[in-house]
Amino acid sequence: MSAPVDQKTTPPRTDPRIDESFRSLRATVKFATGERPIRSVLVVDVDRETPSGVAERLATAFAEAGDSCVLIDTDSRATTDRDPGLFDLMSGSGSVESVGRTDDSLRLVRVSPGTASYPDSLAGSQFGNAVESLVDAHGVAVFSCASLPRFADALAIAPRVDAVIMVVTSGGTRRPRAIDARDALDRVGARILGVVMVEGQKRRFW
Repeated sequence: MSAPVDQKTTPPRTDPRIDESFRSLRATVKFATGERPIRSVLVVDVDRETPSGVAERLATAFAEAGDSCVLIDTDSRATTDRDPGLFDLMSGSGSVESVGRTDDSLRLVRVSPGTASYPDSLAGSQFGNAVESLVDAHGVAVFSCASLPRFADALAIAPRVDAVIMVVTSGGTRRPRAIDARDALDRVGARILGVVMVEGQKRRFW
C-alpha cells in the first residue's frame, strides 16, 4: 500500500516538455553573459489579472537542480499571509532568517510580502539593501510582482535586480500593453533577459 502524498510539500508534476522549458529558462538565467552574473531576477507578468506562476516554476527549477534559491513575493495587494516577510525585512522588524520559510522537499526558501506592506517603499533604498541581503544568504533570488502596466511595482524593482523576465499570455496580452511594459522597463534601465509566453496551463520559453 502506497504512502499518501503530502500536497503541501511535494511539488506538482507537470508535462515533461514544460519542465524542459523551465530547465532551458534556468540555464539562460544561470549562464547569461554580461557585466555581472545574474543572482537576482524579477519575473513580471504583463497585462494579467492573476499571476502566471512562472516565477514559482523558475525558482523550483533552480531548487530541483540543487541550487540554493529564494522566491520573494513583493505583491502585498494579493496576499492574506500575515507572517513576517519582505517588507518586515525592509523596515528592520524582521531578519533574513526570520522572514524565510523553507520548503522541506526542495532547497527553496519562500518569502512573503509580510505584515508591514507598503508598495511605495519598494522605491526606497531599503529595498536595494534587502535584495543584497537575500542574495548573500540564499545565492539566487527570484522576485515576483504585481502585473505591468497596471501597477508600477516592477519599475521600482527592476533597476535593483540583475535581470528581468517578461511574461506574456498568448491570446491574452494586448500588444500595446506589452510594448508599453517593455518601454517602461527600458526607461528605468532594466536588463530584460527575455520573454516567456504562457498559454492556459502550458508555459513555453521563447
